[in-house]
Amino acid sequence: MRVTQHGDPGDDDLLFVLGWGNEPGHRSVEWLLDRLTYEGYHVHAVELPTNGWEFERQYVNPVRAYAVDRDIDLVLSHSTGGLVAAHLDLSVRNVFLSPWWGTAVSGLATLFLPLVRRLPTTKAVIPSGISRDDLGELKLAAELADAPGNVSPAFLRMIRGAQVSLPSFRPDDVVFVSLSDRVVDVRAIGDRTPSANLVPYDGGHEFFASEGRERTLSTVLDALDGADASSLRANGADASDSADGTERPQPTD
Repeated sequence: MRVTQHGDPGDDDLLFVLGWGNEPGHRSVEWLLDRLTYEGYHVHAVELPTNGWEFERQYVNPVRAYAVDRDIDLVLSHSTGGLVAAHLDLSVRNVFLSPWWGTAVSGLATLFLPLVRRLPTTKAVIPSGISRDDLGELKLAAELADAPGNVSPAFLRMIRGAQVSLPSFRPDDVVFVSLSDRVVDVRAIGDRTPSANLVPYDGGHEFFASEGRERTLSTVLDALDGADASSLRANGADASDSADGTERPQPTD
């Protein structure tokens, strides 16, 4: 695990648990970090291991210890980070972005995946199958290539164990999901999340790499500020300008 800090240390501390293969230096992630710090958050961006095999020891415990030591005010998480964040049991609000609470599989993969997970190896030999189109229109090919192309059976087995042992959903948390997500299982998210806590968005698995990201960001910021999901669904607004009339940092893409 690696953590980088962004923004003014005097601002509210926001733990941002990144998804599998994401790094703060990736342009789309950097865009989101810039927006969060502009909005007054001191962001602690957590990079998770990409080929672990012991969920509690390698993922949950280090992140929880870091958060407790720093009196974190809020947790934002994406994909694999959302699976980890759900297990942290912190007394703060969680805002989940496309959490990996189930794996999207279809066709022959539904037959082979359970068999592959049983293979006794930690070597990353199974193609991830994730494409740029799955993530978002603004995802750079170089960033996709920078992430591991394969995963191990031990990693998949660990992830499955974490998915089936998810704790109860907390009523103050908010979950953002794209109904066209082809990376995580949208149905698994829906089965776990009460409809009152669910906010749909248009885009790929990474909203921050999708063309509608300014609009989605506005709603995410409202969620972090404490708004309930029903009002977020009703009042989602374009985030081209901030409420005080000043311009947000401009995209570098």
